Amino acid sequence: MEAASPRTIDDYFEQLYQEWKKRLPLHTASGSGTPSSNIYREGLSSFCHYVPLPLLALCVANSSDATEILMLSYLLSDSTFRHDMFSNYSNGDDADDGSSMEGAEYFAASIFMGMLLGGTLFGFLSDHIGRRPALLAGLFINATAGSFSSIPFLTPTISHLTTWRFIAGVGVGATIPSLFSLASEWSPKEIRGAVVTCVASFWMVGSLFVSGLAWCLFKGGRDHSSFPIWRIFSAICSMPSGIGAWMVYYYIPESPRFLASSKQYDQSACVCNQMAKYIGIELVNDAHCCAESQSRTSDEDVDGASSDGPNTGNSNVSTHLLFVSANAIQPLAEEELQQRFTSTKTAPTDLADTGSTLKARLVRTIYTLIGTLQKLYSPQLLTRTTLPLQMIWFALSFATYGITTWINTLFFEVHLKNIYFNSFLFALANLPGNVMSILYSDKWGRKRMLVGSLLGAAAGLAGFAILVYCAGVANQKNGPSNARTYGIVFCACIFQMFSIISWNAIDILSGELFPTRVRSAGISVCTACGRFGGILAQFVNARLMMAGPIAGGGEGGAASTSVLVVASSTLLIGAAMPIFLETDMALGELKDEVTEENLNRRSVTLSCISKMKVHKDHLSDDEMDS
Repeated sequence: MEAASPRTIDDYFEQLYQEWKKRLPLHTASGSGTPSSNIYREGLSSFCHYVPLPLLALCVANSSDATEILMLSYLLSDSTFRHDMFSNYSNGDDADDGSSMEGAEYFAASIFMGMLLGGTLFGFLSDHIGRRPALLAGLFINATAGSFSSIPFLTPTISHLTTWRFIAGVGVGATIPSLFSLASEWSPKEIRGAVVTCVASFWMVGSLFVSGLAWCLFKGGRDHSSFPIWRIFSAICSMPSGIGAWMVYYYIPESPRFLASSKQYDQSACVCNQMAKYIGIELVNDAHCCAESQSRTSDEDVDGASSDGPNTGNSNVSTHLLFVSANAIQPLAEEELQQRFTSTKTAPTDLADTGSTLKARLVRTIYTLIGTLQKLYSPQLLTRTTLPLQMIWFALSFATYGITTWINTLFFEVHLKNIYFNSFLFALANLPGNVMSILYSDKWGRKRMLVGSLLGAAAGLAGFAILVYCAGVANQKNGPSNARTYGIVFCACIFQMFSIISWNAIDILSGELFPTRVRSAGISVCTACGRFGGILAQFVNARLMMAGPIAGGGEGGAASTSVLVVASSTLLIGAAMPIFLETDMALGELKDEVTEENLNRRSVTLSCISKMKVHKDHLSDDEMDS
């Protein structure tokens, strides 16, 4: 028999996924009590009880980021919060109810400033200390700072509250690079886009949670209690981070790709083989599984065993091992990983080396970070990966964070009757976008979805702007119109639906295009540009929104329209950037190192994106060399 070639981690995960898929049709086997149906139920039960837990842990962690960011919009629109926090900035004590909003831009931008710091710092550290520790640290910081921001004696003024929101932002920023690196590196290549999209889609769950919570808590109007509702709201919004940290600690192992790239081949192979047990697949040389199978089958009835041929004394053993066929999966061996990863020229620095001094570790860390930056901005990655992704992250963050932070204020300015209900609809618009992303991201390709969704989001904002401007003019003459109100909410939902597709596509692309050795660092420099965009949007939008209320029409209407037009224009610029990206990686193997061959990959222009056949364009490095 011809010796099998060494497998990559992608090959092994793909084998597990294909083997698991073979089990699914068995649920149609006749007779609910047959051995095959029992095996199916056992395997499916194992999948349902183990696989969703690591995946769900990542999903909950992502939803916690949404609650911490989107809660700002509801705080800024709450009259009690404005009175408690911003009345100190106004000339009178209670005269204008804090409506001057002086300092609101700093409060709104604080979490993005923290995300900039946390994402950059922990993104680089994640490539050297591991994805899991960085993710846990971010969730812990987020949960702690978020809960402290609700305590009155810790946040007596807007300055104190802004500080705690900044620290919470450090935690939010720290989770994102590790989160999507883990999602990409744990996924079979055939469904990598769907898995990453599933994790990203829990942003919608977080947004629905925070909007539903605000709808329930803030509908009573002004709150005069000693512990106002907005503080309870802040405390509850910090809970998903704590739950996510607990789930990640118990259910998420370290990334096998990170372990292998750190030359911890034995641990990497062990973690990969553990995934087979999670989904109920018995590896052919797994002694533990075989012993367990023998123990199980020893108690079963063997009266119907066939007597033909040797080794048929107990046919239930072969029945129980129905899935261990001639093509049974061998455990991933340490030697296979060594052959895959020993071709690398440099190894990551071991920051935990106990034989080195603190000064030596610090110097080595600095040199490692410099080397990582040199790789990210090397000719192999600069123009085809790093720079285009940074531009897209900036444009998308400027538009989406700028609008979502101020969406309730916009709804308030156009006199919507129930801004919290409409905000809930705005959050619910994520659902069709997430469904489309899960179903088609692996079929249509990431870049095609990204370009189309950015254009759709820009169109939604353009329609939003036209209707807001018309509403401002019409309110002066005839009062509010139901048709225009419905149109405004509809256009806002269209923008939200397409923007979430854009986010899902850029999350997948960012996790796929950077090699393993610099993946988290690459995502961190991209998210850093996104944070700059989010910060800038808060200052730009705050100044535009302070131009005057729309109630009087004219000037205020033009100010609100300007916010939407600027955001729409930014999205159009971002839609032009995917033309510079590398070939779509859908169905392709993840890269582990920055190599010269990356320069020779065929690029895809906008003119051929709609005509390309995705499965023909995604060859692994080994396939391209052959």
